[in-house]
Amino acid sequence: MNSHGVTVLGFLIVLAGLITTEVIARTGKTQIPTFAQVCTRIMRTRTGRVGLLVAWAWLGLHFFAK
Repeated sequence: MNSHGVTVLGFLIVLAGLITTEVIARTGKTQIPTFAQVCTRIMRTRTGRVGLLVAWAWLGLHFFAK
């Protein structure tokens, strides 16, 4: 397996972990907040909004730009 394959596998593992955490959070039997609750909490402050904007721009630059 080359480095590209390892990188893709790593991102798939992270994605699977995020999806698993979201499913567990939505069952309501745990104290883990959902992704929407986390985003709502982040968006309460100006620093959080700027940070979210920068994170979104970074994702767009690295994954969607060619």
